[in-house]
Amino acid sequence: MTNARDASWKLVVKGLKSKAVAGRKGLIAHLLKDVGGDAAPVRQARRFLLTMSVDALSGTPRFIDVHGEGEVCLISFDDLVDILADPPPTLAEVMGRVTQ
Repeated sequence: MTNARDASWKLVVKGLKSKAVAGRKGLIAHLLKDVGGDAAPVRQARRFLLTMSVDALSGTPRFIDVHGEGEVCLISFDDLVDILADPPPTLAEVMGRVTQ
C-alpha cells in the first residue's frame, strides 16, 4: 500500500526522467535519498533486511552503505518497473498531487 508521499516521489522521478534539466541525475539522487533516508551500514542492514525489504515493498526506497565503497538502493520491483516503463506524468497529474 502506498500513501500520497510514496506516490509523489515516483511522479517526480518520472517527470525528471523525461526532462532535459541541468543536474537531473543529482536531483533524482537527492529526491531518492530524501525519501529513503540515510544509508544503513551493511552490518546493520543484515540485521534489518526483512524490515528494509517490507519498507521497500510499501513504496519507500532504502539504502545500504557497503563499507564506504558505495550505496545500494533497495527498491521494490514494481516501483522500479513503474518508474522505468510508464510514461511521464502530465502537468495536470503533477499539479493535482500537489493540491491534494
